Amino acid sequence: MSPFRPGGRHHLRLLPVLLVKILRLQTQSKSETIRDMRKPRTSVFSAVVMSTGASTCKGIADRCKFSNLKGGLAVVVVFCLFLILSSCLPALAESAGPKAEKQVTAAVKPRENAHSQPRVRRGNAPCLSWNDPAVPIKAVFLCVHGLGLHNGTYEPLGKQLSSLGYPVYAIDVRGFGSWMEAKGRECVDFEGCLADIKSTLKVIRRAHPGKPVFLLGESMGGAIALRAVARYPELVDGLVSSVPAGDRFKQGQTSLKVALHFLAGPDRPMNVGESVIKQATDKPELRAAWQNDPLARMKLSPKELIQFQSFMNQNHESAREIKDKPVLIVQGVLDKLVRPEGTVELFNKLSTTDKEIALIPNGEHLIFEENQFSDQVVEKLVAWVELHRKNDASAIIKE
Repeated sequence: MSPFRPGGRHHLRLLPVLLVKILRLQTQSKSETIRDMRKPRTSVFSAVVMSTGASTCKGIADRCKFSNLKGGLAVVVVFCLFLILSSCLPALAESAGPKAEKQVTAAVKPRENAHSQPRVRRGNAPCLSWNDPAVPIKAVFLCVHGLGLHNGTYEPLGKQLSSLGYPVYAIDVRGFGSWMEAKGRECVDFEGCLADIKSTLKVIRRAHPGKPVFLLGESMGGAIALRAVARYPELVDGLVSSVPAGDRFKQGQTSLKVALHFLAGPDRPMNVGESVIKQATDKPELRAAWQNDPLARMKLSPKELIQFQSFMNQNHESAREIKDKPVLIVQGVLDKLVRPEGTVELFNKLSTTDKEIALIPNGEHLIFEENQFSDQVVEKLVAWVELHRKNDASAIIKE
């Protein structure tokens, strides 16, 4: 079996050998390079080239010609190296973060306001909640934040929705927020996060019996919420997914940068905050708040970033698995981080017929977090929830 099979780990040990091949190809003469290419043995380089397809390599060779052979080979090798890293995404995703706990219980208790992060205890998902006890409860939200952020970014939304009768809970995704202080579990872990969502949804349903529960996520959180609804449809009554697509602007440049940093050290943190924040917003006050937030995590390892992209690449599959739940997809028209057409494409993959997409004219990347929502956005969200609330007789009587 080929060592380059998807999900395999053997090719990771061959990366140093591949680098040696690159250096050798760059330093030997043209005649030596041609002679080596004609040798019948199968080298690491030839195995990679064969994995890309003969027709593709022939086209590259024709364009490069021998007059620029060494430079062309460097481009081919870098491209092939990127293919190798892409092929091993499942293996890296599996090993990048700690495995999910067999049983995870969420420590969530309704309270009027939450201003501080709870301490992370073993088996607990760090959770904030906003609930106005003076207002009758109509429905409940569980929110999931985006890459680099934390559950506290939903505080303004939580306060406003709870005042309207919609208590809000928000958890930290593993690897972010309070998890950064959890020794041994500070790495990004999507499977662990999904387990946290499952247990938190169960606790919320026990705390609010008979009330519909909606899962809301933004960016990375939108993709996580999408996966959670596909996996645990019995625990949710609807999904609000904001900018969940993995199709990003400048994705090729980012992937190449991650690949190069991976070679320098797969676990060595790299700062992605500056580029992410720059693409996410043009507002100087939001950029400053994001960069100065002590709970925001802007340094991630190449292994974690590869795991992140692998997770985002499975969005379409998750969308197809949602068959009978109402879904609201939200996308800012002015988003410079996620391509709006990618979100529309993801919307079209949803199997459910009860789906709607809301394009926010003046919206950037963040719609619900960091107080970036408008009154019109909240009105749209509430109107959609009211349209999809279950006709629960006991809830109607209480109201």
